[in-house]
Amino acid sequence: MTTKYNGYIEYLNSLHNVSPSGANALAESQALNDYFPEVYEPLPIVDHVAELLRNGGENVVILTGHAGDGKSTVALDIYKRLSELPLESSLKAPLREREELSDVGVNIVKDMSELSSKMRVEWLSEAFLSPGSWLIVSNTGPLLSSLLEFKQRSGEASKSELVHLESNILRALDRPLEQESSAEHVIEGFAKDLIILNLTKLDNVNVGSRLLTKLVEHSAWSTCEGCQARNTCPIKKNHDALTQTLDTTERRVRWLYTRLNAYEHRLTLRQIIGHLAYSITGGENCIDILDNSLSSSGASFSQQDVLFSESFFGMRNKRKCDEAERLHAVSLLSRLNFGAPIGIEFERNFESSESKSWFTMPSAMADVYNAWSSEAKRQESVRTRFALRRMQYIFGIEREGFALQSQLFFDDFLQSLSARDFDRWKELGTLDCSRSDRRKLCELCLKVLLEFFTGFSANQYASTDKLYLSLRRKDESVVQPTQLVIGSIPFKSFDIAFDTNVNLPKLFVKGEAAELVLSLPLFDYIKARSHGEIGSSLAPIHQSKIDWFHSELLKTHHNSGDSEEEIIAIKAGINGEVTLHNFILDTEQGMLEVDR
Repeated sequence: MTTKYNGYIEYLNSLHNVSPSGANALAESQALNDYFPEVYEPLPIVDHVAELLRNGGENVVILTGHAGDGKSTVALDIYKRLSELPLESSLKAPLREREELSDVGVNIVKDMSELSSKMRVEWLSEAFLSPGSWLIVSNTGPLLSSLLEFKQRSGEASKSELVHLESNILRALDRPLEQESSAEHVIEGFAKDLIILNLTKLDNVNVGSRLLTKLVEHSAWSTCEGCQARNTCPIKKNHDALTQTLDTTERRVRWLYTRLNAYEHRLTLRQIIGHLAYSITGGENCIDILDNSLSSSGASFSQQDVLFSESFFGMRNKRKCDEAERLHAVSLLSRLNFGAPIGIEFERNFESSESKSWFTMPSAMADVYNAWSSEAKRQESVRTRFALRRMQYIFGIEREGFALQSQLFFDDFLQSLSARDFDRWKELGTLDCSRSDRRKLCELCLKVLLEFFTGFSANQYASTDKLYLSLRRKDESVVQPTQLVIGSIPFKSFDIAFDTNVNLPKLFVKGEAAELVLSLPLFDYIKARSHGEIGSSLAPIHQSKIDWFHSELLKTHHNSGDSEEEIIAIKAGINGEVTLHNFILDTEQGMLEVDR
């Protein structure tokens, strides 16, 4: 058996910024790399963009977004498709600033942000006034300023029209990109249809998690088969374990990215692939691993250093790796302290020799798992138990008959009661529950909103079949045991459904415009409160959404035509029980009567 250095390992290490060798992190380098075509996962909008340029008439399509969102990679894909180049091949030379595809009448501008302001306006003028379609890649700032400058120089727009145009562009930038349609992204007022697609608004979690499968199933791993360190190489052991549990691990990685993304910690595709690449290699390379394999103690130590379940969370052999903090994904994950104790049932498994756990381990992880399991029985081995929980989450294969136990473990590990549900609903495009279960889900949301609006939990009311809108101080600085009800809406007037435009569930009033989009943090808050957790907090951005929903509900109640002579007050007694008091205002007699 001979010594072999796998160039693919070096390529993986060039995708992240933990080491200085991050040469392939940018799309310009990826386009020329022979390993890239097998790794590339097309974004859902690629086919639609290609159709807009090829068969949709003369259009100007602008791709914008954050650095690393995949703008240049989409442009590269479109260039290959329109040039009829094999998607699985690399380019011989990088894309020029502007590629003119005369056969199909399309121009591609690689990055308008790199041009001078004068050149941007000149090329925009050519894009709108000359025949053909254009695909332009640009950062958001230069895009907005250049479009307004072009319109201003043309002399066709007044100041008020420029303000209106700027507002339309900003609205287009804020619209979601979940469906393969550009109708809501067309900006009027130009000689051709201007279509602005903001890749920041594209949910990249599914694409990002599928990159793990691409990295693991790459054909370049075959080079490792003839290496003398094949049986001891920690990177290859990672690959073997991931191969054995790939569907499972990809799904659990997707749940984690869903959790981060929903809690306002969105990762770009560049950050995701860099994170996954580092998690596979641990930043190690073939030379160092071969050197370790020649020593008597190096192989075992290296294997624990480069475990995927540790590197993914920025750990090395149960301890925090400061270098890994350079990865944005790791810096976000480390704040959440994944691997913390979950529940007494799961902790007992560390002490028991019987196989009562919800999972089994892949054979490639068996040696390390068994060694750490023995170590975890010692009271002082706190770090080892943290590492075992992370390994169980990433690699644990669910055993039949332990569905409830595994679900409890996942929800506690993710620190989210609904992340898995949201992932499933997004995949199905609907709420996969019966009508009665959906009714219960709707009532659960309404009972928590009742507490949010009045300050009294649903259990304090004698009966809860209405959502009461009361006059209550928002600062909550004063206890209000008695509140005037200014509106009430029956629970049966509400329903819950899945909104495919934003890929989120929403609570709404039947036949009315009032609706509350239930983001994951808000839904987790609702579930936690319904379970009786009093320490749950809600970020101000989500509180403001509930306040907005409250105002929309008031409009709904105002339009319902309820009698203004009926007055309702809610009062909390000394025992905490909330009672309703009904009064009738007799305006003719100037009297307030108790309605018995």
